[in-house]
Amino acid sequence: MKKYTVIVGLLSMLLIVGSLPALGQQTGSISGTVTSADGDPLPGITVEATSDVLPRPRTTFSAADGSFRLVQLPPGDYEVTFSLEGLATVTQEMKVLLQQNSAVRVSMQPEAVSEQVNVIGELATIDTTSAEIKSAVDSDIFDQLPIGQQYRDLVKLVPGVQYSEDKVRGPSAGGSGQDNVYLFDGVNVSLPLFGTLSSDSSSNDIDQVSIIKGGARAVDFNRSGGFTINTTSKSGTNRFHGTASYQIQNQGMSAKRDVDSAAAFSRDQDWTSLSLGGPIVPSNLTFYASYYRPTTTSDSRTNLYGAVPDAESVRDEFFGKLTWTPSDSILVHGSYRDSENDDQGSGVTGEAITGTASSGSDSQLEIGTLEASWVINDRSFVNFKATDFSNDFNSRPDNVLGFDIRSDGSVTLDVNNLDRMGRLAVPQPIAGEDAYNAFIAPLISRYGYVQNGVAVGGGIAGVATTFNDQLFSRESFQLGYDLLVGDHHELHFGYQNYSDGEDLSRTSNGWGSITVPGGRATTDDGTPIFFEARFQQQSVIDLNGNISPVITSEFESQSIEINDKLTYDKWSFNVGVLVSNDKLYGQGLRENSSNVSGFELAPGNRYKMHEDDFSDMVQPRLGVTRAINDGRATVYASYARYHPAASSLPRAASWARNLRRTIRGFFDADGNLISIAGVRSSSGKFFQDNLNPRAIDEYMVGYSRQFNNGWTGKAYLRHRYGYNFWEDTNNNARSRFLAPDEFSHDDYIPELGTFRSEIGGSSYVIAELDNAFTKFYEANFDAEWRGSNAYFKGSYVWSHYYGNFDQDNTTTGNDGNIFVGSSFIADGAGRQLWNNRYGNLRGDRRHQLKAYGYYNFKWNGSAGIFGIYQSGQPWEAWDVEVYRALTGSSSDTSRFAEPAGSRTTDDHYQVDLNYTHRFPFADRYSVQLRADVFNAFDKQTGYNIQNKVNSANFGTPRDFFLPRRFQLAVKFTF
Repeated sequence: MKKYTVIVGLLSMLLIVGSLPALGQQTGSISGTVTSADGDPLPGITVEATSDVLPRPRTTFSAADGSFRLVQLPPGDYEVTFSLEGLATVTQEMKVLLQQNSAVRVSMQPEAVSEQVNVIGELATIDTTSAEIKSAVDSDIFDQLPIGQQYRDLVKLVPGVQYSEDKVRGPSAGGSGQDNVYLFDGVNVSLPLFGTLSSDSSSNDIDQVSIIKGGARAVDFNRSGGFTINTTSKSGTNRFHGTASYQIQNQGMSAKRDVDSAAAFSRDQDWTSLSLGGPIVPSNLTFYASYYRPTTTSDSRTNLYGAVPDAESVRDEFFGKLTWTPSDSILVHGSYRDSENDDQGSGVTGEAITGTASSGSDSQLEIGTLEASWVINDRSFVNFKATDFSNDFNSRPDNVLGFDIRSDGSVTLDVNNLDRMGRLAVPQPIAGEDAYNAFIAPLISRYGYVQNGVAVGGGIAGVATTFNDQLFSRESFQLGYDLLVGDHHELHFGYQNYSDGEDLSRTSNGWGSITVPGGRATTDDGTPIFFEARFQQQSVIDLNGNISPVITSEFESQSIEINDKLTYDKWSFNVGVLVSNDKLYGQGLRENSSNVSGFELAPGNRYKMHEDDFSDMVQPRLGVTRAINDGRATVYASYARYHPAASSLPRAASWARNLRRTIRGFFDADGNLISIAGVRSSSGKFFQDNLNPRAIDEYMVGYSRQFNNGWTGKAYLRHRYGYNFWEDTNNNARSRFLAPDEFSHDDYIPELGTFRSEIGGSSYVIAELDNAFTKFYEANFDAEWRGSNAYFKGSYVWSHYYGNFDQDNTTTGNDGNIFVGSSFIADGAGRQLWNNRYGNLRGDRRHQLKAYGYYNFKWNGSAGIFGIYQSGQPWEAWDVEVYRALTGSSSDTSRFAEPAGSRTTDDHYQVDLNYTHRFPFADRYSVQLRADVFNAFDKQTGYNIQNKVNSANFGTPRDFFLPRRFQLAVKFTF
């Protein structure tokens, strides 16, 4: 992203409005009815909404049936006034929530009876016109709850979604952790190609959070296979306001970990934030700006190898927003966020890794957005949004070796200095292998760590392996138009176009990763292999002194949506459809119709590898709602189909990978290179014909009730069925690896041999796996209570998530950006769907109880609580020996020895608490002191089990929920 383009865009916002018609506008709405004291509808009532977040009042009039609606309102607190000559004025205070409708029913009396009626207090309302599973939380609530400082910390508030401390992968919610969609201030910040949460942005600027779990309408382009979470940022008002805060958690404020480790790492953290907002031109143009700086330092670190370098992470994040209201009916927002992060001394997280293997990184996240809405009249409005997202990440070893790998083989492996050749996995003795043990004994003596006075293997020596430069980007444009036809039809039309991209350069530090087969493995011609190095092909310098260029991968998508909300009496019907068109672009080929494959080699050339047409991705949305109990309760049902957008195939299947693969180099005992081989699945792949895009069908029935102005309850049953899963797999996998009779035994691409003879490529293909599916059943019960001094929300969910395709459980380290469509699933023997893959999926949590809330005391203090109980994480044993007849591999990875999810970790529960005390002074100023405690009962439940049968510590957790920890903060506001 070019900074000047964002600046120009924000300035242009002040010069052009016209009919700026984008959808996903960061707004809410107010609707309702106005009646006389006798219950008769009152037409022509003036309805005026005012708010500090709306520079100018918004006005409408009640229709013949007494109904009214105020649309495209920025979320916030509103005062709604109802007036007509001869009737007493009525004032209602209401809260508009992000992407929600707030409903009100007003009864007006003659002026002689009552001059004015003031209705004060928040209303707990239900939407009587929609079957969507949605909720919203504003900063008045989450500011008083014990949550962290990051956007990702807000996910734990999503009702019925498991609590997770994974740092990359999102929680499962009826789909995989890569099926969720994350919107920050309306901008999709899900990592392009991977679907994980890329943003570490602060929650300091967030004013409201909106969550949609299911029952989606054909509005806002919802293709999420999990949940969609959105936020809206704070805005300037006609009054200056600001904050300054500082929060700290040092090493003495965290409990000791239950599991002893030789890796004794201490860490200090602090968070500084500043914000200021106010008018530039009162009632016309306002601003909001903020600064956020979290720092983390770790020192005096030791592990089994001894001292570990000090580590430091510093981030500087700036945010600015302008809100312009050139007229009562036009609202324009423009914002820009820049977040720069620098890490040093990281990467040494295990207990048996030398300090020289540390690494550092720097990254820059930029988000620019321009959006506008125009309320044309009481019956129609248009909206527009353009966004630009960029995430530039660079990591590098702290210790750079400084030599290059050359294609002529002139650079050898210095076996006398392996710790200066790359990252060495120190070997361990194997019983009965005398020659091997004798060969590795000097290596253990030199590179092992000392236990009980003796050097042992199993550790990591040397340096960090990789230089990684990645630039992720997303440009998006959206346009929408809404029209009220007659008294019963609300029509919505929308168009969206966006483009995701990734530029990748990945090179190795020296020889990369080094292992020691010690003569136990051989090349194809029988030559013994004593050392093996795995390095990036982009590191190799050819005979002309060149290296492979950057890999560019692109994903382009456009969608059209049409929705009709039909209301008649107490019934509401949402009938709509979302159709999408996705194009996947790789690099390295050019179309050539004279070739059987349809392509020819063209290094560096962009080519379209696959397209899903509009006709392939028709996503119907049907919902029906019946209002009962005088509009205080509803019963509803819905059906929706989703085609999740996340796909890693633009890179994973690109022909550019033929020149940028992971290479295996094999060496003799003296370090001479004897042969090389590419990792077979890491090269360009053809697509099977007539692929059907991945889909999720959802069915739901539910009941909601507003018991009074405080209590609201919801209950629903939901089912999701996922199918048409794609994966890279051996072309002959079904015949070669003994698929059952219900599977086809044909090659996925019969002509693959001819294709490869023309342009090369992998023996793996992108295929729609036969009978791949997931099923999710959910029974959800939740309740919410809003009072003048307190708030409570609680939920209980029973669910079952099972199937034979688990995107959350493909490899050892699942908390990462795992390829979607190109994982270990279906990779060779023992990894096919018929190899024990059917069972409970990793994201299954059979029972979950979640509750949170706060209470305001009379002495300017408040207390907040968050509590969670959930069932454990399913896991199963992995053992290659079960498939020994089919493979000579020694890897247990992703080879299930028993049905998926046969075992489960312990259930987890925890309680987080906080207390805030406010010291107001001089009318509008305040100082706040705050204390938070997370995991108050210090429940350090283990998860992510070491499930490889043939590795040490089988059945023990690799990760644990964080121990009890305290944070202290001071905050000044005005």
